[in-house]
Amino acid sequence: MTDLEPILALAGKLAAPYDLATMLVEVVDAATQVLGAERASVWLYEADSDELVLRVASDIAPVRMAAGAGIVGTCARTRKLINVPDCYADARFDPRVDRKSGYRTRCLLALPLIDHQEALVGVMQVLNKRHGVFDAADEALGGVLAAQCAVALQRTLMMQQVIEGEKLRREMETARVVQMSTLPAAMPQVPGYDLYGTFRPADLTGGDTFDLALTEQGLLIVLGDATGHGIGPALSVTQMHAMLRMALRLGADLELAYRSVNNQLAERLPADRFITAFIGLLDPATHRLRFHSGGQAPILCYRAKRASFEEHKPTTFPLAAMPLERLRPATTLELEPGDVLALISDGIYECADARGEDFGAERVRRLIAERHDGPMAELAAALLQAVQAFADGTPQADDMTLVLVKREPPGAQRVFRRSVQSLAQLVAFTAETVMDTKLRRTVDLVLEELFTNIVKYGRASDTLVSIDIRRLGRGVRVTITDPDAEYFDPQRAPQPDVGAPLERREPGGLGLHLVRELVDALEYRYAREERTGRITFSLGTRDAVH
Repeated sequence: MTDLEPILALAGKLAAPYDLATMLVEVVDAATQVLGAERASVWLYEADSDELVLRVASDIAPVRMAAGAGIVGTCARTRKLINVPDCYADARFDPRVDRKSGYRTRCLLALPLIDHQEALVGVMQVLNKRHGVFDAADEALGGVLAAQCAVALQRTLMMQQVIEGEKLRREMETARVVQMSTLPAAMPQVPGYDLYGTFRPADLTGGDTFDLALTEQGLLIVLGDATGHGIGPALSVTQMHAMLRMALRLGADLELAYRSVNNQLAERLPADRFITAFIGLLDPATHRLRFHSGGQAPILCYRAKRASFEEHKPTTFPLAAMPLERLRPATTLELEPGDVLALISDGIYECADARGEDFGAERVRRLIAERHDGPMAELAAALLQAVQAFADGTPQADDMTLVLVKREPPGAQRVFRRSVQSLAQLVAFTAETVMDTKLRRTVDLVLEELFTNIVKYGRASDTLVSIDIRRLGRGVRVTITDPDAEYFDPQRAPQPDVGAPLERREPGGLGLHLVRELVDALEYRYAREERTGRITFSLGTRDAVH
């Protein structure tokens, strides 16, 4: 009868958590010990290539062979134990491994490694019994050992996959942090313009990028989309982004910057990699935009005066497609009050629902036409929400990026000291800018409540509070900017119980409740790093088309 103690001790050892290399060594040691053999080796099965790979052997490099070839391959294909008492008398034996190692194989046991779910893990080969040849008792003992080793190896392989997956996930998260750090931390403040950009990758990292940045040459506007998505394209667009900013810092004009970045990328990127990119410079003083578009389209410009769209095609090849000696002249756009430049990556246009229908350009145009009067941040949110609703649970297949540049319609902006004495000046300001008397009374009421809250509950500061009033259809949009604010969202203020008797009501809260009831829309944004709070409300717009 077989002594169970060494077998049970071995089973306990194989249950320990090892890395793959250590586990393979343990399996080989176990086989030689239990079966009284000189050597052992493990061939792991790779289903993708239908090959066996020799991962452990004492003195030879790893070897690959097709499943079905030789004794080991036959064992894998038939999933049956093979006992060869005289290897050189067996036509299936391949003596090349012996010739490489200088070792002579006399006899061998080939044991299929099959786990508890009947999956083939590999083949264990045990060589040269120290005394004689392998017999029926060795076959029985080897079968028990092989079953235990197969489970241990499969567990270790699965654990290695989990660990490698975790390492990859961490690398992807690091790459995401790096990529996101290249995007604007906040939208630049350009008088007379409303700017917004956002990026929603399909994976942890993505092949899109955007930029909105003030440079000496003007406002830089970029939308880039590298082929594919994931860490490779993310590196491509990050390279492009960094080189472009460097070129502009060194004083390059639009043409030189574009051509230089293109030629550098053409040298560095593989032949099948390229980046479609819109690169433009806007002069906020003249409202003139000059751009080159390497394969990026459509470029939409909503003309507010005519309530219609202009669509522009690419001006040249995608970045990195080929070296360029010269460029066609840049396209020039004159932005009029209310006009919106919309740069949108194909991840939005080509977002498909369960039936395979794309979101498409028409839906994008309709939303821009309906919401061009509002803030660009709201327009971007509405587009992304519409795409998500359209997809209806279908996984996002491509990166989604938006860059929106709007020249604000005529309006007015003033700054006020943090004092209740400023209320008289505030009322005089609205009298100059809001012509509709009924609308102006409501604007005054809402502004007084919000401004008074800033004065009473905000920081004790000498900074000035800015108030911007813009026409919005038949109504107005008012933005109050506090450059030294504590976070306070008026929308989240407690709701007072207006139905309770006076003696049971808690003091406070009625003013903000009234504000929420009067306005058509109320939005609060807080930039933590700059400690800047912005309250935006609109009035008189409920009858407008949105």
